[in-house]
Amino acid sequence: MTERRYPSHPVPGVGAVVVGKRGVLLVRRDKDPGEGLWSIPGGGVELGETQEEAVLREVREETGVDCVVARFMTTADLITPDSSGSIEFHFILNHYLARALSENTRPEIPEAEVGWFHPDSLPDDIVNQRIVDLILSVRDTALKMMDEAGNTSE
Repeated sequence: MTERRYPSHPVPGVGAVVVGKRGVLLVRRDKDPGEGLWSIPGGGVELGETQEEAVLREVREETGVDCVVARFMTTADLITPDSSGSIEFHFILNHYLARALSENTRPEIPEAEVGWFHPDSLPDDIVNQRIVDLILSVRDTALKMMDEAGNTSE
């Protein structure tokens, strides 16, 4: 795969707003950009892999949760220059809404953190406002999906 840091061209990636009965699935990022902050699971698309296959793989790898893609949501550019103005990261990210098929989480690495959050009670330290806005853009759908999955909390 292309170098993710200081790439020669944009790197294709995927992310997923995964909804289960307990809410939206988030992971603490273990690398930059956004190391240590909460975000949706996702990552790079591997050669020979479809975007939907990449979503399923990345969610499973990062969280231990199996899911099914419900629908495409949006495309976003993540371009991060370094202090000298050189492009350190450039991702083209396709985001998907997904339904959790399992609820038990297993972080990819022991130090990682994975959690379920109600769409109305997201953590304060999410990687950026764009991720908050992405989650809130499907709030009503997420609440319905939570209810269908058996959420009993109000």
